[in-house]
Amino acid sequence: MIRQLNYSRVWLLLILIFALFLRLNAAFSYPNILWPDEIFQTLEQGHRLAFGNGMIPWDFRDGIRSWLFPGILGGIMKLTAGFSEGSSGYLASVKIFLSLLSLIPVWIGFSIAYESIGLAGAILTGGICGIWFEFIYFAPKAFTEVIAAYSLLVGVYLGCYGKNPPSRQRLYWTGFFYGLTTYLRFHLLPAIAIALIYQVRQKNFPQLPPLALGFIGPVLLGGALDAFTWSTPFQSIWKLIWINIFEGKFNSFGVSPWQQYFTWLALNWSWWLFPILVFCAIAARRHWILALLALVIILSHSFLGHKEYRYMFPALPLIIILAGLGTATLVSRLSLMRGSLAGKTIVIFSSLLLWAFLSWLLAGRFNTDQTFNFGPPWQKPGYTHWQTHGGQLQAYQYLSSEKKLCGLGVKGLAWQYTGGYAYLHQDVPIYFLKDNENFEALQPYFNYLLFNQDTAAVGDYQREKCFNGTCVYRRSNSCQVNPDYHINQYLKEAGE
Repeated sequence: MIRQLNYSRVWLLLILIFALFLRLNAAFSYPNILWPDEIFQTLEQGHRLAFGNGMIPWDFRDGIRSWLFPGILGGIMKLTAGFSEGSSGYLASVKIFLSLLSLIPVWIGFSIAYESIGLAGAILTGGICGIWFEFIYFAPKAFTEVIAAYSLLVGVYLGCYGKNPPSRQRLYWTGFFYGLTTYLRFHLLPAIAIALIYQVRQKNFPQLPPLALGFIGPVLLGGALDAFTWSTPFQSIWKLIWINIFEGKFNSFGVSPWQQYFTWLALNWSWWLFPILVFCAIAARRHWILALLALVIILSHSFLGHKEYRYMFPALPLIIILAGLGTATLVSRLSLMRGSLAGKTIVIFSSLLLWAFLSWLLAGRFNTDQTFNFGPPWQKPGYTHWQTHGGQLQAYQYLSSEKKLCGLGVKGLAWQYTGGYAYLHQDVPIYFLKDNENFEALQPYFNYLLFNQDTAAVGDYQREKCFNGTCVYRRSNSCQVNPDYHINQYLKEAGE
């Protein structure tokens, strides 16, 4: 038993190391922006806390976002800013931190499979979670929804799996992670309620007090944080509901039909959706709580008019873990027909290679913006999310170490799809130019220009370097001071 336990730890460590390698490689090789919130609701606000300057979007002007996650990111930025010149050092640290957190589904998948199937099933399930393309893509993303997904997953594992009856300490930490998830993403409350009902019925009702104590702690601390950073307790929850739901701000960003999340799954997974559902169905006979929670998350978000793929991310680890468990169940049956260790090993690693190939295939067509086309997995769109807006991030990061920068003009690019001061890291004015007339009038105030066209020169500005279609231009003169301009006043007047 001790030897097998040690083997399991070694295998888990190897899988985690390989999964981390994949995540870091993608994070540093494919800079991109899926949605502006990953920059301006988290990284940019962390930069404001750490260094004092940053862009303030409407939701932080209105006080509907929590400072918890931006505060953590800001602390990492402050501590690691000296690792390199410009923004590169602390951005790398943030990516590493988020990528480490992204290993949670790998660990949970491995642990659940180890408890229910054994080491072979754990290797297979953990390996599938380690190589799945959406987990790799979202790993360095500073989305609150993603962090809440990890917190929920830990709570589900601690509460719904393990020894029965659970220890008081385990119950406390179960409640803690449910409470943290509630504060981070209260939209997940229906799933948390289902998980709690399941746990109380399956485990032991008299042990509810430590569960409640753990839950209340992070919720009350979150409310206190809102009161300290804004003006009232739980303002990031109640005011968000009021503005987005009752005032209709949420739907002003676009409304999708109720089935949109199911459409996105079919779009992203193509024909591989059917085997995944089969594997999930096999595992759901024993792990039905995971299937129910995934369905509750998707359905509860389907009733909201405005939809984004990241909102359903908390359901994805549950689905892929289920699919891994279903695959492991089938493989374990096939392995029994092969008596030798070599035969079993071949079956396990052949299955992993098949999942890896399909993950790689689907990663190459990952684009939720394309028109729905239930084509073959190898059919690729014109572009994928792996490259979207990456040039803007690289250009901002490049300018973060440019000592002669005294003002930046941005032409042909929306501010929402740039890196903000989190990537620029220089306290200089940024001008977003609407047209040529605006460009001519504001030229004296910036000596560097970002433009989404590759030409030798733009007026007096000479091309210096290009990043995936976004080019940096420079003129030799210094900048005049514009006392009447500030980027946050510009955003406020634009209502953005």
